[in-house]
Amino acid sequence: MHSWGIAIDFDPARNGLRSNRTNARLAQPDCEPFWQIWESEGWVSLGRTRDFDWMHVQAARL
Repeated sequence: MHSWGIAIDFDPARNGLRSNRTNARLAQPDCEPFWQIWESEGWVSLGRTRDFDWMHVQAARL
């Protein structure tokens, strides 16, 4: 997805590929507005849908 320009990674230092909802920064309750904005535009979070790679958001459906 990244090579096609339809995926972005945010803050990989605190949201690693193997992070899950217990330790990813973007899984915290105060990040809900961040995800609502992305999802309202049709983007998908692997963290929120699959509970891994919390840094990753993509403009393609799974």
